[in-house]
Amino acid sequence: MIRILATVLGLLSLAVAVAGLGARYLPISGHPTLIVAAAAPYLATAAPAAMLLLLLGRRWLLTLLAVAVTVGLVLVYLPRYQRPAETETATVDVRVLTANLGMGQADPRTLVALARDAADIVAVQEMTQDAADGLVEAGMDAEFPFRVVLPAALASGIGIWSRHPIVNSGRIDGYALPMLGTRIRIPGVVVDTTVLSIHLAAPWPQPIEQWLRDIALFPDTLREVGRDAGAGAVIVAGDFNATADMAPFRRLLDEGYGDAGADAGAGLARTYPGRGRRPPLIGIDHILVKNAAAASAGTVVVPGADHRGLVATLRVPVDMTAS
Repeated sequence: MIRILATVLGLLSLAVAVAGLGARYLPISGHPTLIVAAAAPYLATAAPAAMLLLLLGRRWLLTLLAVAVTVGLVLVYLPRYQRPAETETATVDVRVLTANLGMGQADPRTLVALARDAADIVAVQEMTQDAADGLVEAGMDAEFPFRVVLPAALASGIGIWSRHPIVNSGRIDGYALPMLGTRIRIPGVVVDTTVLSIHLAAPWPQPIEQWLRDIALFPDTLREVGRDAGAGAVIVAGDFNATADMAPFRRLLDEGYGDAGADAGAGLARTYPGRGRRPPLIGIDHILVKNAAAASAGTVVVPGADHRGLVATLRVPVDMTAS
């Protein structure tokens, strides 16, 4: 009886683990596949249980299958927790903070204090006019004298603040929500750095079609931005409304970008939901980098916002043209 029960529970656990692993590679066409992909790291925890249960049930071939699935999942997730190797290339450290302000509800004084201590460049999303005014009143402009901001109602506002000069900027249209692109002149770096603040459409609870359109279109924008940046570094920070376990998100990395959270060993870098005492469940805010590397990354609490902020220290090469 124990063998039969262990076998049944083991098979159920194995099915859950396989579903989690498979969801990472399947196309997302609707909310069910979206939810399974978002839950993939949690579904993966069923693999070791399946291995032990099937071993208890003496189902040797199924145990070997569970071992294979467990090893596969370890190979997927372990690199996210490994620290990056040191580089011998001459670089300048640039600290980047991205924060979704929760339709302007983030506490401005706390955010300014957080940015002052943790960032050189701040990318914000969901910035209303009141939120922008509150940040200025709290001293954001004094700490970050260069800015490009487009406040708007509800979730449509976007902005970038910088300690370093912004030498060029422009709005990126064609998406559900506006985006911003800038060139920032970082002292000691030969080629100006391109910085984007972005916000892709939310796939939930509203219909998923706009998110599918945005995330399918975004590789073209990343390709164009990378081409225009030439040898310069590119930093893309914001609310992607997608986790690293979603295949459409990982396709963004095909354009030569790295995910700073994963590359810096920050694990799942979970940022949502960010309100209340419960820990966030999924990482949908990201900092992508090209022609640069992540040295560290982590999440920070932003009181009032419904996301945690994501902060990363990036190593921007002094002169990519010499490499």
